[in-house]
Amino acid sequence: MKQNTIKFIFSIIGIPIFLFLVQRVDAGDYKNRLSIIPLENPAGWAAPYNPGKIIAEMLKQSVSGQGNFHLSPPPLQSGFKHIKQKSPGTKMQSRGTQLNHPVQFILGGKVLHFTPGKPPSRAQIILNIGDALKQRAEVEIELELTNHHLGNSIAKKNFKVHSIAGTVPFDLDASKVDFDSPKFQNSSIGKALLDLNHRINAFMMTVLHPLPLEAEVISVNADNMEVIINVGHVDGIDFGDLFNVYSVTLQYKDPFTEMGLGSRFTRRGVIRVKDVQEGFSIAAIIAGEGFTMGELVRSRKTNPVMLDPNFSEQKAQRPWWESSAKILAQE
Repeated sequence: MKQNTIKFIFSIIGIPIFLFLVQRVDAGDYKNRLSIIPLENPAGWAAPYNPGKIIAEMLKQSVSGQGNFHLSPPPLQSGFKHIKQKSPGTKMQSRGTQLNHPVQFILGGKVLHFTPGKPPSRAQIILNIGDALKQRAEVEIELELTNHHLGNSIAKKNFKVHSIAGTVPFDLDASKVDFDSPKFQNSSIGKALLDLNHRINAFMMTVLHPLPLEAEVISVNADNMEVIINVGHVDGIDFGDLFNVYSVTLQYKDPFTEMGLGSRFTRRGVIRVKDVQEGFSIAAIIAGEGFTMGELVRSRKTNPVMLDPNFSEQKAQRPWWESSAKILAQE
C-alpha cells in the first residue's frame, strides 16, 4: 500500500516535469518555411498609404525576431496553379531545383476595414478636450494560410481590433513606419496594430507549429542510394532525421458537387539524413526505389502542439509549474 502511494505521488509530480521538458526541449525543432505577402487593401481604397503592406511588414518583423518560423520571400510564381488545371490523377511535377528555401506555407488575405483615427480639430479640443484626444482606431482583416506545395487552404480567420487608448496622433503617410517608435506605440492605431499582430502570431503558432515539415526531392543518385532534399540547417534538420517520400496527386474533386476532396499521397519510401548543409541535405534511401525529382518529402516527426501560444513570451516571466498546471487544467 505504501509503495503504491509513493508511485502515485511520483507520477503526479512527474507529469508537470515531463510537460516542462517537452515544451522546452522539443518545441521548435523544425522551422516551417513561411512567406507573408501584403494583404489586399479595402475595396475602393484611395488613401496614399497602404494598410495591407503595413500589416504584412509589421508581422514579418515580429516573426523574423522570434525564430519560430523560417521566413522566406514569396515565390515568384505559384507552382501549383498550372498543375491544378490538369485532370485529376496527374502527379505533382518538379518546379525546378530550388535551393533558395522554397516556401511551404503562405499567409495572405485582405483588409476589410481600416480606420487609423484622425487628429482632433481645434474646435473639438476646445469643446471636449478629454474625449477629443482619444482617437478611435479600428482594423478588420481576413487571413488565410495555404500550403504552397499542395495548393490547398489550411485555415481562415477574421480578426477585428480597435483602440481608443492612444495619447498621441500618428501619421501613416510615411513611406516606412517605425513600429518600435514611442509615437507609433502610443497612438491608437499603433496599439490596435500591436494587438492585431499578437493575435495573428498566436493563430499561426496554433495552426502551423504542429504540422510536419515538407520539402522536395531535388536530386536522385540511384547508384549511391541517396537523394538531396531542399531543407537544411536553417530549417532545423539534424543528422539521422527520417522523412517519408510521397508522390502526390493534387486536388481530387467531387464530380457532382465540384468540391475539393484533397490530395492523394502514395508513399514511395523512407530516407534518412546523413549530411546537413545550410539549405539542403543529403539523405540515404533506406526503403523504396525509383524516386524522382519533385516528389514530396514529409518529416516523420512533428513539433509538439503548442497548447499555450504565448508560452515563448511568458516562459521568462512565469514559473514553469504555472504553465504545466494550465496544460493539465485544459485536458
